[in-house]
Amino acid sequence: MSTFVEDLEKQARGRFVRWDSALWDEFLKGPGVRMGRALTSGDAAAGEETLRDYLRLGAEGIGLGYLYPRSAGRENFFTLAWTDLLPRLLPDLRQEEQAPALARMWNLGENLESAPPWVQRLFCRLGATLASLEDLEGHLHTIANEAMEPPTQTLGDTSTAQWVDLSQEDARFMPGEIHFLAPAVVCVHDRHRATAAGGRDAATQGVWLVKKPMLLGPMGCNERLEPSTGKPTKALTSLAQRDPRAGDWYSTQHNEWRAVATMHTSQWLAVILPA
Repeated sequence: MSTFVEDLEKQARGRFVRWDSALWDEFLKGPGVRMGRALTSGDAAAGEETLRDYLRLGAEGIGLGYLYPRSAGRENFFTLAWTDLLPRLLPDLRQEEQAPALARMWNLGENLESAPPWVQRLFCRLGATLASLEDLEGHLHTIANEAMEPPTQTLGDTSTAQWVDLSQEDARFMPGEIHFLAPAVVCVHDRHRATAAGGRDAATQGVWLVKKPMLLGPMGCNERLEPSTGKPTKALTSLAQRDPRAGDWYSTQHNEWRAVATMHTSQWLAVILPA
């Protein structure tokens, strides 16, 4: 294997302008070692063949910029797949299923590189807790379609409120302006770090507005937003009248299915859902 790894790195150096030797070394010593131990614990010859495919695709991912180092502070599905999901779950499959699973995971990760950032974040959050690679694409695409399509129930005369603590993701985050990315997905901008600076994205957080809202993390959104001028919906006004946590709105937004609001003195996001 040592000769194979050396040849693979030599070829990658010649092919890719973005080749990152430090990241390759990190990949080999971490996920590569874990995968190697798991795959060669049974049929060593078959396991080594799968390991070669895994390392080959990992090198390709590094060269194409799909695989991030731990120090990058960024989330994408390809990095999750090659550093956690595959070393943890691929050895559980039958040997004849492993190569097709690698190919499917490559295609999924590559396709997500051109998807909107919130879709990438959604797949990362949902994928992190996977216990099996069985029907992976079907499971994740069902969830993604649910997030992209308009909810079946619109906001009516009765509604329910959920509170989302955005400091769970970023202790410094002070929620400001909001905009919808999809019918049930919002991007919240930090009111004090709303402008990209020093090569960093503006501070933002995505939230999927389901029954139990899901934090999606930074959105990589540098859109400059005008202060909201719309009046709070009846549901938000009613919430402010009955819940001492609500009111003194900083920004409010709504569509047919959801209403959301940030406040001047809170790190919480108020979410109004159909009852």
